[in-house]
Amino acid sequence: MNLKGRDFLKLLDFTPEEIVYLIDLAAELKDKKKRNIPVDTLWGKNVALIFEKTSTRTRCAFEVAAHDLGMGTTYLEPSASQIGKKESIADTAKVLSGMFEGIEYRGFEQAIVEELAENSKVPVWNGLTNEFHPTQMLADLLTIREHFGCLKGIKLTYMGDARYNMGNSLMVACAKMGMHFTACTLEKYFPAEELVTQCREIAAETGGSVTLTEDVDEGTKDVDVIYTDVWVSMGEPDEIWEERIRDLSPYKVDGKVMTNAGEKAIFLHCLPAFHDLKTVIGAQMGDRFGITEMEVTDEVFQSERSLVFEEAENRMHTIKAVMLATISTDSRTQKKRKVQVKIDPGLLEGKNLREVHYLPDREIKWLLVSEDSDINTMDDFVVVTVEEALEKFPEIKELMATESDRRIMFRKGRHSNKWYDFLDKA
Repeated sequence: MNLKGRDFLKLLDFTPEEIVYLIDLAAELKDKKKRNIPVDTLWGKNVALIFEKTSTRTRCAFEVAAHDLGMGTTYLEPSASQIGKKESIADTAKVLSGMFEGIEYRGFEQAIVEELAENSKVPVWNGLTNEFHPTQMLADLLTIREHFGCLKGIKLTYMGDARYNMGNSLMVACAKMGMHFTACTLEKYFPAEELVTQCREIAAETGGSVTLTEDVDEGTKDVDVIYTDVWVSMGEPDEIWEERIRDLSPYKVDGKVMTNAGEKAIFLHCLPAFHDLKTVIGAQMGDRFGITEMEVTDEVFQSERSLVFEEAENRMHTIKAVMLATISTDSRTQKKRKVQVKIDPGLLEGKNLREVHYLPDREIKWLLVSEDSDINTMDDFVVVTVEEALEKFPEIKELMATESDRRIMFRKGRHSNKWYDFLDKA
């Protein structure tokens, strides 16, 4: 499978097969690292790491993974760059993609990382936005598969505030992989209805499901994975803390929840977690609100059923897989390629596409021919199957001939509603 030049912005952009490919690659890279087998095939390349929100796991994972692959990293934080201040996101993308082979962004709105990708000539990876956290999802899926031996059919319950990146991303990941996702929280903290509908449509194709419930006993009964995240982000006012703690305390992961889930259930958390008062923020939380733990009890967090530290390690292996899969030796030229198209008249008679002619390593021109064409060569053109063409140009997911203007169209993803032509973006 060829993912060269692809952005990694959210799992909605990837097929289940592509997600499995990345998990398989991560497992292979993890095994090689454990056996001290180097995989420094990207030696001499460099990646930019943009962090508008600080992080321990994401930064360390990207830096160690890049180093293992032979690459250099440049860490950019708001105080050390002009991103969004003197220089626009679009201009930043154009500047950085002229110097680096890949760009990571961790920050705020999903629209920012999407704009970076739109204007970049190299792959862009989402390290976290308000809406999605796709690199965390790969680590979670790898951890679950390592423990249970499979993903399809696994039941995962997310407890807490499911409106943002973790609730959204877990719901998408489960739907894509044929898993059963439950958001167990108050209705006001359910994911957005539009995304729920989209995920239910995906789950209907993969054999998964999406359930929303306020009932803790019902939502956690006989499930495989109990997952939670912090209820409040740093910097939010006291009244928000008070509201979340009041609303979500019934959804704290404790021994009773794990017992209800069953003996086989594991506990996951993307970290950091407020499970005791042994941090500055934890101590402040205790002083201000009179509690000793928040979203998970220390008993559960420290138990043998908690795989949070294995999960954290897997951030590095899965991020390494994403970078290795998407960076190519000529990634600047592979991404967002424009081509000229000639169409065999046979296509306009409802024939199926069977062959694609293209001229490699020069100005790209394609000749698409129908299944009954007897054309084998044309000047310097070579013949490849449609499947080979789709693999070579991963941005193309589906092909369609239109009779009205005799253009060939492609669609970026199975669930995308936008069609593009080979000459200009729609």
